[in-house]
Amino acid sequence: MKPWLLAAAALLTLALTAAEAARTTLRATRPGAEALTLRATSSEEYWTISVLEGGVESQRIEVQSDLPDVLPRVIDTNGDGALDLWVPVIGGNANTAWDVWLMQPERARFRRAGEVSGLGFSRDSAGRLVALGRNGCCSVVYTFHDTTAEGALREAFAIERRLDDLGRGSCEPQAIAIEPPAAAVRATCALSPGRLPGTLLRVP
Repeated sequence: MKPWLLAAAALLTLALTAAEAARTTLRATRPGAEALTLRATSSEEYWTISVLEGGVESQRIEVQSDLPDVLPRVIDTNGDGALDLWVPVIGGNANTAWDVWLMQPERARFRRAGEVSGLGFSRDSAGRLVALGRNGCCSVVYTFHDTTAEGALREAFAIERRLDDLGRGSCEPQAIAIEPPAAAVRATCALSPGRLPGTLLRVP
């Protein structure tokens, strides 16, 4: 085969691979009802998600994104048994930002709750969403989120863990919307470095 034909075939293969990577179908289960099907497609600037109930579209979601090749996820964010939608938005250094949409099971729809950023996520024993983010070379921050009455995620408080040049560590709570509960501070500060409290969420 001629070199230019080989190059064209390689480019076509790359294009097809990119197109395949930019599409996914997700199954979002919910208690007491049929699971929802989510068909996600990316462009250079957006993820578009079609939400289907019984094959009929009930909602279309569009999220601006710089990560067209990082697939959305479905995760039980708040422990209610319904899988919520996480859409990748921005990636930088170790942390990735995600747009979180909480499922409204009875309406077969999702409602945007807000954006969270980190390199790992979990749900603690009180049901709060925890984002573990890198903060420079020598510290990480656990940001605890609760949910408002309107269904929005709110940064409630944070805990920073730092290691100095001598190998000595510190673990300091920081109030944001509320004072950090003593039990959450104790449990988080007792973790080994890099561990998350509660139930690990598989993101990414």
